[in-house]
Amino acid sequence: MVIYWSPEGGYCKVYERCELARELKEIHNISEEQIPTWVCIAQHESDFNTSAVGHVNGDGSGDHGLFQISDLYWCSPPGRGWVCGVSCADLEDDDIKDDVACARTIYRQHQRLNGDGFTAWAVYQPYCYGKVTVAKYVEGCE
Repeated sequence: MVIYWSPEGGYCKVYERCELARELKEIHNISEEQIPTWVCIAQHESDFNTSAVGHVNGDGSGDHGLFQISDLYWCSPPGRGWVCGVSCADLEDDDIKDDVACARTIYRQHQRLNGDGFTAWAVYQPYCYGKVTVAKYVEGCE
């Protein structure tokens, strides 16, 4: 893990793959079945960087933090929504408690809408779909 001071202000963290897997399990109580997919999403969305800010999307929205959560609907400001009840800036610090909580909210809503909550993330289908595919994201982690 690397912790550094972000130019935007505040401490940020870049996780190692297995470190994130352990934290998701031990601190955030993510099921072992889902951990490989969450680790895969974090790698492909932010390269495990908690301060990552995605470029402006076609609809004018931006993405924030470890799981690249959109400010269009989930966090504010600058977005128009605040479904997760968190500021986008709070998703860019070294504490991922709010990132995980918001990601779970997004997952639940998409699970209810289309039966697979991970489809909320664009990286899921090409990189993180299927148990065999994602197993490598926690390989060697104990």
